[in-house]
Amino acid sequence: MPPVALLAKPALNQTIAVIQRYQNAAIAAINPNLTPIQEFHKGPKWRTAFPWMTFAYGGTEFSENSQQTRQQSIATVITLEASNFDSEYAQDNAIDYLRVIDHIITNMAGYDSAYMDWITPLQIVQETVPSGITTPWAQGTVKEVFVERHEQSLVLREEQETPVIQVSLHVRFDLEEL
Repeated sequence: MPPVALLAKPALNQTIAVIQRYQNAAIAAINPNLTPIQEFHKGPKWRTAFPWMTFAYGGTEFSENSQQTRQQSIATVITLEASNFDSEYAQDNAIDYLRVIDHIITNMAGYDSAYMDWITPLQIVQETVPSGITTPWAQGTVKEVFVERHEQSLVLREEQETPVIQVSLHVRFDLEEL
């Protein structure tokens, strides 16, 4: 019987740690006027500052093609609320944040020495990881990390009168565990 799969927890925690690790370099390359992201959340909270980033588990699909390994695709959604939509630059900045996050996932933590950033314990600042270190997947588990799509929307929060501009990235992790 194969070991119990780690499923979504490493996907969310590693993604947070990877963005925290590379965001300053990506911001410098894309738009140095952006404020570094300080708010990283996996659950609902009262918005107190922008930019505000939320990570969500979108589900896991399993393949029945392999008898010896467990193949799975984990869907995650990274949502960033960039600012209130009351500035001429709000949409441009939101799109630049989207570019920053995409750049980190596809280039800075992309396929380099077998996805090392996705299989290495990394420092993380997140209240659900009190140790401050992630517990990633085992070496060889990550087969692909893929940004499936980008989205942008305006949302109206109860606590705010001005709509908030929000961007989202849908990221898929293709894994194979023994």
